[in-house]
Amino acid sequence: MKSATHPKANGAGRIGGAARASAAARANGTARAERPVLQRPARIAGQAAIVSRFGSTLGKRFSRNNLGLLGLVHAAYSGLRRSRAAIRGRGANIFTQWAGDPDALGSAVLLKAILEELGAKEVRILTGSLAHPQNRNLVAKCGIVLHDPNTGRLPRGLNCMVDTSPPLGTANTGRVLPVKEYFFVADHHADPDDVERNTREKGVRRVKLAFVGLPVGSTSAFMAALAMAFDVFESVGEKGRAAAALGIYTDTSALLHGSTPLDFRMFEKLTRDPATQDLLDELRDYRVPPEWFAYRNVAFSNMEVTGSVRVAPVGYVKDEHRDVIAEIANDLLRIEGTSIGIAVAVTQLGTEVSVRADSRLLGEDQPRIVRVIDHLLEYAFPGVSGFKYERVPPHRVEGGACVPHGQAQEHMWSVAATGPGQDTDVLEHCRASARAIVAALADLKYARPDEIQGLL
Repeated sequence: MKSATHPKANGAGRIGGAARASAAARANGTARAERPVLQRPARIAGQAAIVSRFGSTLGKRFSRNNLGLLGLVHAAYSGLRRSRAAIRGRGANIFTQWAGDPDALGSAVLLKAILEELGAKEVRILTGSLAHPQNRNLVAKCGIVLHDPNTGRLPRGLNCMVDTSPPLGTANTGRVLPVKEYFFVADHHADPDDVERNTREKGVRRVKLAFVGLPVGSTSAFMAALAMAFDVFESVGEKGRAAAALGIYTDTSALLHGSTPLDFRMFEKLTRDPATQDLLDELRDYRVPPEWFAYRNVAFSNMEVTGSVRVAPVGYVKDEHRDVIAEIANDLLRIEGTSIGIAVAVTQLGTEVSVRADSRLLGEDQPRIVRVIDHLLEYAFPGVSGFKYERVPPHRVEGGACVPHGQAQEHMWSVAATGPGQDTDVLEHCRASARAIVAALADLKYARPDEIQGLL
């Protein structure tokens, strides 16, 4: 005979029992495991369901050979379809990185089309700035309408993110005011465990459909497969397809680094029609402002070199030219015999460090190059939040870090900045940072000589 307080016999008993268990747990100093903030797929569909959904468009053999990744696309498709009632008639905000890039913008264009297909009333793409000429060219030629991430968001819209992960207000979205709940997130950069920890620390309550740490070379490839499942390839037109194709092209270095079978297949699908091909050719062919070459001249004139490590001080870089920092780091790595190229600059965000590295000169223990970079940055910039890097198979490492300035310092430097190399105080600050990185390498030579084999 069941007791009156058995969980299945009495609702009041169930609640009372839970309350007593909770009180006992608190009294004992223990607590139940917290519910994850990221609501990731609990179960991936089986082979039959995946091949049935994608076999006709991507090919049955391709679908069977890529079940793991297409299973995530299928989970996103199913989750969005189940949420149709919550989407219909609602507004939606799509946050990208503060400085939008082709992968983020191409992904956002596709997600916008999907949400509108599911009945969304209004969808806004939120991007703070376009630092690279190619990005401005993309927005202009593809007619992408952007809104300010803070003042332009829909107040009660569903909050989505592409090509970056929650929480807002950190890392690549430093100037964006945070939100507590997210509806859909797709990102191929971040580690899910890091995102889970960061969102919990920042008070995020829930991310309903979370697809973080996607095993693809570009978020646009994942979103293109999802858009194909929703049959919106035609509705986005050649402009939307070209935007997504450029996202794949740029994030995989022309499909040479970090690309996966899905990146290749979706790039092929996106660019089959001549109109999209022609527009993509125009988007790939861009021009840079004359100031970029002045920044390069300053950087190379003040470069510090030790062994196969090159550090270039750039000085103050205006917000509209911010992407030149990464371009200079790329240029450093192209110099023969270079393992690590670092560009140091001051921007509105703070002291920014862009790092490009090639571990092939290090012998068999190539992963240690990340440990070396971590040491250099922590030594030169105490308290830096960590080297946010992406390891692009098989050997290339790229990423960076930023040290925010105080308000007085930021105002003083931004007002004083007149042009590349003319802001002597800021340039000297960058040169001091470069010398500190070189000193950190010398320190590492004596403290852990095995770590720097192949660098000095």
